[in-house]
Amino acid sequence: MYAEFIVSAIFTPSADKEFFTPFGPMLGYVRMPPNLVEYLNASMSEQLEDHSASLVGKVRQELLFPKPLVDAAAGALGNALIEYHIRASHRGTFGEYDHTAKRYELNIMAGWFVRQFENEYNPLHIHTGCALSCVGYLRLPEGIDDEWAEDDKDHHPTHGHLQFAHGTDSHYSVSNFMIRPRVGDFYIFPSYMFHSVYPFKTPGERRSFSMNLSVVESDA
Repeated sequence: MYAEFIVSAIFTPSADKEFFTPFGPMLGYVRMPPNLVEYLNASMSEQLEDHSASLVGKVRQELLFPKPLVDAAAGALGNALIEYHIRASHRGTFGEYDHTAKRYELNIMAGWFVRQFENEYNPLHIHTGCALSCVGYLRLPEGIDDEWAEDDKDHHPTHGHLQFAHGTDSHYSVSNFMIRPRVGDFYIFPSYMFHSVYPFKTPGERRSFSMNLSVVESDA
């Protein structure tokens, strides 16, 4: 029988170590240009086509993007979406991948506003008919920081958070990732990744937008 030993050690960071996560799906993150946030907010109208029948959200409104909004989002965020595609598709490739020998085009199936108000939520779901999905944050209820400060006193804060889930928890392996949104945050993820949005209590609107898309790769 082996004896049990408890060894004390002082942690000292050093530059000769690297910790990496080559397994599992990859998330992308970028800050949106402020002018895109302003443009999308100014373009939001209750007169836009209701997209709720095609979505699972238990929220006030989900309004379809007309072509000018799709074009604006693609123009501002297209490089980030294409870079995600390249990095996620070829991160297991040995040697250098020559992306300059390829041509990339975005095929955006749909974009829509998500208008979530207090006590509303978006249940666990995936997106279909596409390869990539994304979410960008445009507005938060005034005073939600106070709600978050109170929620942080709990051992598992969730109010108004976005949660991604994939796989099963095990030691040294995590199956979910919680995100507290900020205006201007933009996340990219595979369409098959389960995600949900928790309700909040602060009166007001938590406004975001999502798009379903694929990246078409061809020889340059």
